[in-house]
Amino acid sequence: MTTLSLDSFRDQHGDPTTWPAADIDSYLVIGEIAPPAPPLHSYSEMQAIAADWARSADVQQSVADRLIAEGHEIAAGIWSRGAQGAREYAAAARYGYPHYEAVLNGW
Repeated sequence: MTTLSLDSFRDQHGDPTTWPAADIDSYLVIGEIAPPAPPLHSYSEMQAIAADWARSADVQQSVADRLIAEGHEIAAGIWSRGAQGAREYAAAARYGYPHYEAVLNGW
């Protein structure tokens, strides 16, 4: 049994720019009957998550900088890569939950 959802409709009908008027009407009706689930986090929550990731990136980069100054290149590289990852997550979180989830899952 197929579940009625906007995602399944798009999967079955392809690119929305090529849909005839009847398909667009059907899509709108499905959206009224079975609207998509709201994202797990609101926009403001995602901005707070982004700020947390940005702070984490700053801390990790400062540790990397201190380690490189002390001559610990390998450890500094590990911390620097962690900071880079945190910056990427912060950037993704700024776009909202769907984008953040895609980045976390590597989509």
